[in-house]
Amino acid sequence: MKFSKLTKYKGLIFDLDGTLIDSMPFHARAWKQVANEHGFDIDMADIYRLGGSSSYDIARFYKNQGFPVGDIKTYVDRKIEIYLENVPNIIVFEELFNFLKESRKNNVKIAIGTGSRTANVEGLLQAKKMTDFIDVVVTSDDVTRHKPNPDTFLLAAERMKLSPKECCVFEDGGLGLKAAVAGGFDCVEVKDGRIMNLYEIDRN
Repeated sequence: MKFSKLTKYKGLIFDLDGTLIDSMPFHARAWKQVANEHGFDIDMADIYRLGGSSSYDIARFYKNQGFPVGDIKTYVDRKIEIYLENVPNIIVFEELFNFLKESRKNNVKIAIGTGSRTANVEGLLQAKKMTDFIDVVVTSDDVTRHKPNPDTFLLAAERMKLSPKECCVFEDGGLGLKAAVAGGFDCVEVKDGRIMNLYEIDRN
């Protein structure tokens, strides 16, 4: 699909992990390491399947299965600590990031709408020199209902002072795509940093 089809929007909302940056392998390894430190193992495929969920929701997923997660906050904080140690190894998907930068030069507003916690996001955006191109950041700390609920994207649009129909969401995860549709947003499916499909809401 051509980027030219996406120039009609006043605002673009990007998921972060797996969409703008190739971070999912590092998230999965961090979740596996913290599980191992607590005496159990996980299938990393679960982390990809839960992509877009908040860190607390993922920790609760394992706790509800009876694994010895212990205190949720302590568990999540340790996972974040492991993940942040690997930030220097995470790459940015340049093609999509270049489109983001070009869009902002053309006065399109840019938001991040992510299931990651603020502690994950702020340092990473700074480390990858992305901060100056982002107008709004919404993390899992900003909403109580996470993907597949649309609250993350709705808040991002609200903070950009735009309606959902004026925005397009970019997502690599199934939960995020469902959230976008539920919020009334057109959305782009992304895989490995490349645009795959554009799903447009029927507004007739």
